[in-house]
Amino acid sequence: MPKIDAGKYGYAYSAFESSFNDARDNGSVATNQPVSANTLVAQYFRDSGKGGTNYRINRFFCAFDTSSYSSGYTISNLTFNFRRTTSTTCSPTICFPTFIVVKSTAQGDADTDLAVSDFYSSVVFSTAYSSSTNLTSSNADTSISLNSTALTDFGTGLLKVVVVQYGNDYSDSAGMSDLTQKLYANFASGSSGYVPFIEFDAVASGWGNDINGVVNSNIQRVFPVPVTNIEDVIGVE
Repeated sequence: MPKIDAGKYGYAYSAFESSFNDARDNGSVATNQPVSANTLVAQYFRDSGKGGTNYRINRFFCAFDTSSYSSGYTISNLTFNFRRTTSTTCSPTICFPTFIVVKSTAQGDADTDLAVSDFYSSVVFSTAYSSSTNLTSSNADTSISLNSTALTDFGTGLLKVVVVQYGNDYSDSAGMSDLTQKLYANFASGSSGYVPFIEFDAVASGWGNDINGVVNSNIQRVFPVPVTNIEDVIGVE
């Protein structure tokens, strides 16, 4: 299966805020191309302490240049991949941290660093790229299936995603009780971490038949036209 590494990736988060809306709408810090083996990339935090209730939200952004496969191929089985760590947690209730992948407009053509201003303005909450996904606390590869909307955007030559906590951030709900859901990722190549990537099946479009006994999968050109540009051979479709 082909794969494409993120051209740009990073995370942004709010300050601790006494208002849910302030925490959801206003970024404070953006970090680009992290290299740590245990990086907090997405979270929802609500805690009612002696000083009152505080909120904080983190979001995980990645951008992919898909232009090499955006035409001439039929794309399927598209997934978003990264490596999570045992610090991925949910408390105080017994639950799984639950996140969802949605559309992002940040990071230019997969060549521009994430900015604090992208924290909210570049998150397209109305366009989900996946279903909600429960994640366990483990050092493990994470592969999230992306939907037909993501496949359509893949075809534009760019796919830009952001991972957000599902139950509160994505759902725009402060909730009624304290909750912490955290997603940690490993980006350190020396400790089995890696740059996030997308993976997919790609089948070349165009001429799909055998020629003179040679199977199509072994054919790249015909006199010397690439097969992706062939609709028929000597008038035969």
